Amino acid sequence: MLKESSEVALDIKKVIAKLPTGYLDDVAGMDGAKLRSEIIQAESNIREILKEQAADEKLQGARELVKDFVGGYNDAKKAQRAKIDYLLHLLDERGELGSTLSSDEDAVTREKKGGGIRKIKAA
Repeated sequence: MLKESSEVALDIKKVIAKLPTGYLDDVAGMDGAKLRSEIIQAESNIREILKEQAADEKLQGARELVKDFVGGYNDAKKAQRAKIDYLLHLLDERGELGSTLSSDEDAVTREKKGGGIRKIKAA
């Protein structure tokens, strides 16, 4: 499906805003072969930047610190989600999941499914 011209113009404005100063003027007169060469050069630059990023020991150390800092929080969240999942399982197994609500109320009980959370409609 093609985007409307106003949507494309909006996107290209965002791209242009990210370009280095003077770049538009530099590439304005280039032919197709030179533009393709610029694309290849930019891709090569990205590869080099990624290599440098991977080799940056300070950055790797900072990532490890972040992992350590959030690890406890993530473990606590996982434990609470496991409790919810197990309790929902027990309610479902007993046939009690959402059975206390009237038919036109949404259940306040939620079930984790496919990485997301969805409300369960009372039967």
